[in-house]
Amino acid sequence: VTKLSISHPRLDRDRLEARGGEMLSFVTAALAFNGPALRPAGAASVTMMAGKKAAPVAVVTQERSGALPWAPRPKNLDGTLTGDVGFDPAGFSDRISSIEELYRFREAELKHGRVCMLAVTGMLVQEVYSWPAPDDVFKAPTPLGALATVPGLGLAQIVLLLGIIEIQSAKYQGRVPGDVGFDPLGLSTNGINPFFAKAELEHGRLAMWATAAFLVQSLITNEPVLKTTMDWVASLPGSQL
Repeated sequence: VTKLSISHPRLDRDRLEARGGEMLSFVTAALAFNGPALRPAGAASVTMMAGKKAAPVAVVTQERSGALPWAPRPKNLDGTLTGDVGFDPAGFSDRISSIEELYRFREAELKHGRVCMLAVTGMLVQEVYSWPAPDDVFKAPTPLGALATVPGLGLAQIVLLLGIIEIQSAKYQGRVPGDVGFDPLGLSTNGINPFFAKAELEHGRLAMWATAAFLVQSLITNEPVLKTTMDWVASLPGSQL
């Protein structure tokens, strides 16, 4: 015997509505249950939190270096020195134990920068102009080649002069680290201008890099700095030199 099931649209809709009502009632009852299993661990009800203040959370942030934003600022470089941007990848400042040692590092940086500014000027000028001298003296085109042509007595005079300057400057009590009382233009007569102090430091840092680059370039090419530079510019596509 075959049982026929006749579906009627009206009956199907009533059944769906009835089942939908049952499911809605079940979900509502589940959501209304406020047992601990449905609350996150550590959570508290509104009634329990009433009248209580949340404990303050201390957020510790480490200051970043101005020169290297991805690295922390060195602990002994707080930005008070002129030109201090927190750049110390070798960690020299981490080894100091007093502010006097930090000042000595600054004095050494300034001295090296000043020497290199003179060196860069000398290496470029000697390529286009030479002091009147015998043909076998100061006539080499490269910086190290020119130094090799200086007589031994001339080198001794240079070393002696540098030693005297070093000894005398060590005795001088400057206003700031690196102040040795040398100011022929009178730029610091009314006090040290922060702009000039920062400019000297930045130019000195650039000159130290330039001096190293000039020497390496001369050793590799065995040619003067300007000539090598202009030859490279002339080799660029579209150059009119």
